[in-house]
Amino acid sequence: MNVVRELYALAKQKGVLLTCGFNRRFAPNNVALKQLPNKQMIVAEKDREHTLQDAEFAVWDLMIHSVDTALWLMDEPVTGQTARVLRNDAGELLQGYLTVTGVHSQVQVITNMDAHANNELVTVQAADARMTSNDLLQLRVATTSGIQIQHRPDWEPTLETRGFAILTRAFLKAVSDGGANPVSPESAIASHAACAAIVATFKAEK
Repeated sequence: MNVVRELYALAKQKGVLLTCGFNRRFAPNNVALKQLPNKQMIVAEKDREHTLQDAEFAVWDLMIHSVDTALWLMDEPVTGQTARVLRNDAGELLQGYLTVTGVHSQVQVITNMDAHANNELVTVQAADARMTSNDLLQLRVATTSGIQIQHRPDWEPTLETRGFAILTRAFLKAVSDGGANPVSPESAIASHAACAAIVATFKAEK
């Protein structure tokens, strides 16, 4: 965690732009979720088909993206946070959970490394609608008027669908125009701090 803060401090000292590669913030489906007002519940779930990895590595390599997406989707300050991690005897991650609370909303991040299939779901429930992104490809919108299912265009490049290209363009524009960091250092540090707290729950067991 100290390394993250030191890198941002060094970038500021050198007068350069350091942008964390949280591409899912820029994925069109997640942008639609972000625009939903009056959020009440946010659930970010990522499953891997029997892909067991060292727990600490899996949190920093995989779970961090769901953590960041969920925290970014929140429209209010965090008031509380708890974490739970299940590991096997070899220290590999089976399941990871993060619960985050705000005054008006609650966030649940779920990572299952021992699931039956690979899947990535993000759901936002609000006062007037419930929206779910499935693998960043399908968006399901449920309201009192009914259910709509939208699909990303068939020929859309994966780098666009998953936000990489959009993030890259935003970074280059910020560099050329001297604009704001497309992924604010404060929010990137907060996501890393949340993952550090997750890791601390099982580091403390040693």
